Amino acid sequence: MVNHKKIIFYLSVAVFFTGCAVPSRKPPVIPPPPVAGEIKPSAPIKEIIIKIGIIESTDRVSIEGEDDFTIINIKTGEKFNMPADDIYILKTVKDKIIFGKKQFASDIKIIPRRTDQKITVDGKRYKGNIILRINNRKKLAVINELGLEEYICGIMTKEVSPSWSFESLNAQAVVARTYAIKNLGKHASSGFDLCSQTHCQVYGGFGSEDERSNKAVYNTAGEILKYNGEIINALYHSSCGGRTEDVKNVWNDSKTENPEYLMGVKCGFCEKDKWYNWSASISLKMIGSNLRSFGYKVGDVKKIKTAGRTSSDRVKEVLIEHSKGALWLRSNRFRMAMNPNVIRSTNFTVKIKSGVAYFRGHGWGHGVGMCQWGAKGMAEDGWNYKKILKHYYLGTEIINEEK
Repeated sequence: MVNHKKIIFYLSVAVFFTGCAVPSRKPPVIPPPPVAGEIKPSAPIKEIIIKIGIIESTDRVSIEGEDDFTIINIKTGEKFNMPADDIYILKTVKDKIIFGKKQFASDIKIIPRRTDQKITVDGKRYKGNIILRINNRKKLAVINELGLEEYICGIMTKEVSPSWSFESLNAQAVVARTYAIKNLGKHASSGFDLCSQTHCQVYGGFGSEDERSNKAVYNTAGEILKYNGEIINALYHSSCGGRTEDVKNVWNDSKTENPEYLMGVKCGFCEKDKWYNWSASISLKMIGSNLRSFGYKVGDVKKIKTAGRTSSDRVKEVLIEHSKGALWLRSNRFRMAMNPNVIRSTNFTVKIKSGVAYFRGHGWGHGVGMCQWGAKGMAEDGWNYKKILKHYYLGTEIINEEK
């Protein structure tokens, strides 16, 4: 029997979220594959269980199951069975979670009755369990608890198109998995491991999965990158514009190291990216406003100059001359203040004319680690994913932790 209530609900709230730990290409909207077509590993995988903050703070959230599900009071262990014939609205009142007619004074976990069942949260479907907790702002935090490989499946199409050459998808799966394991516990103070936004890696849940990208995840299951026996911080970006960058030139502070595996290398395979060459224009008035919103005390911007170039031809520093003096900024900080989706990389030139700054540049992203469009080009040229990864991450080896 058709459940018209559910159909109306999905049509009214369904959205598809796009975005990356780094700026990346936005893939086309891919409809979720049917459950019957889900790709599973050929043998059981002993997975790491990971917690992803899918909603970090909200006043209310809707929950729905494909089948009956169980609520567990995490503190007391008490269990409640809930039928799947309704859409439940959860909210917080006086430090309690209100779930239908039930109230909970501590965190709760929603567990599907079947392992293949998905839980829908505000119109998006997720594998695994859902945890709800009251955060330090007395609002609801929603956490998806699931296996690492299932989590990586929910990342892939947020980073690259599933239509890309299969070896580039394999490379992306290994890099995303390595980054996730290296950064586990990044948001431990908030009760989860990683967020679902660009601060970590963009995660879209089951609705963002695709059969081809899932296959790449399970074909490389357990594989990660190591350098001198240690898991690497596998940074990556959309396109480098010809050469990747030394990490020290992007985040140059006392904590920034410059390991061999994050040193710049020649690419030359990312020319097909539409942002290989880009241009942008920003009024000097807007530049001043953006800088002030980032906490810089500047007056009316008069001139913008670049100083120094790295080995990959990226700008080292930017000088802002304004009515109250001068401000020196590292190029990456300037890019962040201007909007990294406008100033797409620090490989740019700038000219001022009639109160407007005109930028011309190459590539998209910080330029450190794997160039995603470069990996695509290499795969199309016959490189396998292991060769691709060893090119971008010098001195590393691919280890399967599950064997």
